[in-house]
Amino acid sequence: MCHSIVRLIVRSHPKSFADISRRGEVVGDGCPSLLQQVKTRVEYKTRNNTLARRRRSREGRRNTGVAGESRLTGGPVDQYGCVRWCPADLPEGETEATLEDSKRDLRNIYSEEGMGGAERAEPLMVRTYVILRRSLNRMPAPAMLEVKEEWPFFFSQRGLFSHFDLLTDVNILQKLQEALGQRGQTILHFCKKLDNPKIREVLASYDPEGSEKAACILQLLMVYFKEPTEKLMLETCSTAADVVNTAALPSTPCLIIQGDTMKPSGWMLSIEGQVVMGPHPFFLHGVAALFSSYYVFNLEYPVGSCTLEFIQKVLLGHQPGERLQGKEAKPH
Repeated sequence: MCHSIVRLIVRSHPKSFADISRRGEVVGDGCPSLLQQVKTRVEYKTRNNTLARRRRSREGRRNTGVAGESRLTGGPVDQYGCVRWCPADLPEGETEATLEDSKRDLRNIYSEEGMGGAERAEPLMVRTYVILRRSLNRMPAPAMLEVKEEWPFFFSQRGLFSHFDLLTDVNILQKLQEALGQRGQTILHFCKKLDNPKIREVLASYDPEGSEKAACILQLLMVYFKEPTEKLMLETCSTAADVVNTAALPSTPCLIIQGDTMKPSGWMLSIEGQVVMGPHPFFLHGVAALFSSYYVFNLEYPVGSCTLEFIQKVLLGHQPGERLQGKEAKPH
């Protein structure tokens, strides 16, 4: 509601309220600064409202699975930025029984075709979106391996990206590709002007003709915001099985790069210390999978992760992001 109101204000009076860069470009949809002020005011005025949305505290964020493994606590959190976080109505013509039948069909397709059946499974994933969201939002949250067993195609690129699209009304791949084309070069030019040895080191290994621009920009953002690279990304030449056996994977979503970081041959995604996707080519798809996983699994960004917030607010222009952070987190 706040976003809709602020968007109308910004469209009516862009010179007074829109966020505009020094080059005269509108940042995101122009709303972040005013939106933050309005939301802060609303939260202040409703601070004693017992009907206010539940927020997950930073304490007790970890839970222990059936095998004693440490995993993230998901479940209901603020749904800012999501348009279908937990829909109550079933699709037209569907019942609980027919949706459960479709879920069984999905598992049958997987048992017959593996991930090769992802294209055939996509319409069924869309149809069963309601019961999948219900499962992901329950408390306590299901373990990642449990979700993967129940919904194997959710961990295909088609399944994950179509779910994110339904959840947020954002085509994640299209948005990232557009952002890379429109703002990627601006980020590179900005970093070249900085007197930072670590940034110069990243730029020195970047070859515009052969390197992956998305990989370079992700590294530059992490260096600029002084974030440990391993918080979001690990480099390896191993298979998925080798990674699990040899690497100390974080519980938060992590992008595992195969080959050279600037010229990756593939990527995998791990969550809760388990490889759940990949290996796949196309690094930008990996970035999309990494970012999408925080939304679809109701996870907070790692504490102090400005890189993910930058991707969300600047590259994707997806402003209502407080759902992804703790209440006490400060905007950057």
